[in-house]
Amino acid sequence: MKFNLFFMTLTVAAVLLNSCENENSEESGDYRYGVFILNEGSFNANNASVSHYDPVSGMVTNNLFKTANGRPLGDVVQSLGIAGETAYIVVNGSGKVEIVNLKTFRTIAEPIIASYPRCFLAVDAGKGYLTNGKMQGYVYIVDLKKFTVRDSVELGMGPESMIKWNDKVYIANSGGWGLDSIVSIVDISTDKLTGTIDVGDVPSDMVMDKDNNLWVYCKGYATYSWDPPYNLISETAARLVKINTTTNTIIWEGVVGTAGQYTAVLPKLAISAEGDILYFLRPDGIYKIEVGSPSTPGELVLEGNFYGLDVNPDSDELFVFQSSFTGNGSMYIVNTVTGNIVTHTVGIGPSGAVFNLE
Repeated sequence: MKFNLFFMTLTVAAVLLNSCENENSEESGDYRYGVFILNEGSFNANNASVSHYDPVSGMVTNNLFKTANGRPLGDVVQSLGIAGETAYIVVNGSGKVEIVNLKTFRTIAEPIIASYPRCFLAVDAGKGYLTNGKMQGYVYIVDLKKFTVRDSVELGMGPESMIKWNDKVYIANSGGWGLDSIVSIVDISTDKLTGTIDVGDVPSDMVMDKDNNLWVYCKGYATYSWDPPYNLISETAARLVKINTTTNTIIWEGVVGTAGQYTAVLPKLAISAEGDILYFLRPDGIYKIEVGSPSTPGELVLEGNFYGLDVNPDSDELFVFQSSFTGNGSMYIVNTVTGNIVTHTVGIGPSGAVFNLE
């Protein structure tokens, strides 16, 4: 089934009448349950933010951090990781990780300072991993009780997203400001790099399917002229790669475009609640393929120019983000069965969602 945002005007208008009073709420509350929306903000403007969406009430609360702490969050929210009752907000442009209590969203420790932080993942009750590095990359080992970095593991260039599976963590090395094409494997028990998988240029996002296969979205690498009008000189393919996590070998791959098409698009992946449908963001919209019998280019699900994509693991709804970097962006919640689309206003430059629904 394909949905088109041009045909959802009546649905959106009805929802806005019911929900607009909830936008930009300045009231504090309990934010442990719900969906956290990451708003990058405008580059160098110190206006990044985190919004909260309550699936039960349908209420959106914007500017959580600034409201709770009386100061701006910083420049470019990159990701958010949860460890128990604590959230780690990775603020890339400001070179820090803010540490807040989930209930109040107030800070509980001094920020972790890093040169180029990207993603945080809690790997056990006392330890988290933080990817860092615009060129040579590292995963920092974070003590979750002391809120400090206690060690690091050297990786490839520009490490990004992470997936935990059993006793290992897979880390995509996107190249940062250079070029890389590998996924690193770190053993959680020893905090040692145990292997790499060559997946293709600029691996950026990853998900795990129902059969515990790892899917990697590789953006591809583009080279441009240094002089105006900065013409495209060369490019490699953007591709999806499926990896067997038992053997750590590639068992399928498919081309979904070329690197030059992704200049203004984040290569985002999401998996359905049952783990059987893979959704991915392309320049013209949201596509899907079946993980058991994949083929590209896939089926177009939602047309439009979007900046973020995630799936609610409880309801299977798509959370799709349309960004403005001069004003507030939009979050679309898409029911993939009925085609109903609900919209909310969030912060500047929304790029993704983190679900905490238990």
